[in-house]
This record gives sequence, structure tokens and C-alpha cells, in this order.
Amino acid sequence: MKRVVDVFKNRGRELIWTYVIDLRNDDEFHPGQTDFEVEALRLSQIDKRGTVNELSAKVRLIN
Repeated sequence: MKRVVDVFKNRGRELIWTYVIDLRNDDEFHPGQTDFEVEALRLSQIDKRGTVNELSAKVRLIN
């Protein structure tokens, strides 16, 4: 299951980065919106985009 997740600076809601996150579905794990947002914040830390305290993530709803 793939989702597009935008990462923002908390102050001013400036868009910092966009990730396409792919969380594999298996019989026991059914990812929700929060799982994708947490993964985007984790990747932001690895990519040194900012600290957890200054970033937020939101799954982009695509129709």
C-alpha cells in the first residue's frame, strides 16, 4: 500500500518535503494513516530535514 505524505515545518506550515511511502500489506499488518505519517517523520530524521519537535506529517488525500 502506497501513500503520498507531505512533511511540514510546524511553524508557518511550510512544506519541507514529500515522500511516497510504501508499507507492505501482509495478513497481520494493515497500515493506517498514522503509520504512514510516522514513517515519513522517521525518514525526515534520517535525511536531516529537521527535528521531530519542529516537523509534522500529513497523508495527502488523492481522489
